[in-house]
Amino acid sequence: MPKLPNIGFWLAVASPVAFAFFNAGVRVISQEMTVFGLLLLRGWTGVVLVFLASFFLKKRPWAKNPLFLCLIGFLGALSTVFTTSAFTMIPLYQAVVILYLYPSQSVLLSAVINREGISLRDFIGVIVAFLGCLILVWPSETTGLSLQLGHLLAFLGGAVYALSIVLTRRLKVFNSGLEPILFYSLFAALIALPLAVLSGQGFGLDGAGELARGSLLGLLGSAAQLMAYAALRFLPPYKVGVIGTLEILGSALFSLLFFGDKLGIQSLIGGLLIIYAAFGFHQPKRSPPQKV
Repeated sequence: MPKLPNIGFWLAVASPVAFAFFNAGVRVISQEMTVFGLLLLRGWTGVVLVFLASFFLKKRPWAKNPLFLCLIGFLGALSTVFTTSAFTMIPLYQAVVILYLYPSQSVLLSAVINREGISLRDFIGVIVAFLGCLILVWPSETTGLSLQLGHLLAFLGGAVYALSIVLTRRLKVFNSGLEPILFYSLFAALIALPLAVLSGQGFGLDGAGELARGSLLGLLGSAAQLMAYAALRFLPPYKVGVIGTLEILGSALFSLLFFGDKLGIQSLIGGLLIIYAAFGFHQPKRSPPQKV
């Protein structure tokens, strides 16, 4: 069977597309359940997805470096806590812009932790993608922006996520995408209960309908994240991150087509910059990091 060309690139593209559908679903279902209910379902559906995939692929996602994978899973879940909290404290577009600093954060972390070479073109791609994010989500009117705790949490969420994907890259030949998603899902399910209790919001899972819709949405989010982790076997984290900015463009299109949100010329310009940066990284990787 011939090897599929550039599979890492297409996995990295498919992931933000799936996340865009997931984001739209979250907006629809948010009236039915809390963030913690969705986090719980995403965790358990992720576990089910991994075990089904491992059965068909005949892989054992817990066989290599379980302690290292626990660290990756915990960091991923912690990032979700930070970013979700930021979404409740500050305007969503501000939190998303700050979160998408993680590709540029992963450049430095990749160089320090994985000793991956960073070219001038790589830096330019990161800058172009981030500028596209800024242009796409920048408000049209004065917002009176001031530094708040939510901005710090969004920054920490991006930084912790960047660290988790850089560490995932070190798994290299052992990483099929199943290993990190399994441990992320386990930690997501574990932290959902105490957060739901401490916040007083609960899960909002009051019936079979909410459970079924939330499970399907959680499965979609887990599949999107699985593809992103699998892409890290072929591409360095900052390239996966820059391609991941397509998620913002996809979410903006959903806002325009299905939710009646208005998008102007600046949104189109920002979207074109994101597409240029993402598809400009359609190249093979030069040198792999050290293996763990």
